[in-house]
Amino acid sequence: MIVSITKIELISYSKLIGFFKFNGQIIKELKQSKCRKFKVTSNWNLKVWYTMSLWLNENELNDFYRNGTHLEAMKQSKKFSSKIKSNRIYNEDLISWKEAKKLFVKN
Repeated sequence: MIVSITKIELISYSKLIGFFKFNGQIIKELKQSKCRKFKVTSNWNLKVWYTMSLWLNENELNDFYRNGTHLEAMKQSKKFSSKIKSNRIYNEDLISWKEAKKLFVKN
């Protein structure tokens, strides 16, 4: 199984609505996809967001990421985000947020 973890830093608070719009649509599509599990969290200041999803294999993950709302969000990401970083790890289940956030400190 593949765990995909993304860290998104918003440019400003004015971008929250745009981010929520895309994120809501992406979550809706995740629920209809082959994604096994997912979760979302933010830092206390709401400018840094993390997403995590669990996939059976690379093909299912890429099929989702390269289509639909997620593809459109990636195209428009520079409008609302100053930094986007992603990590993929192999694990049988989602990991804790504490572990996930450590992956971005190392990189």
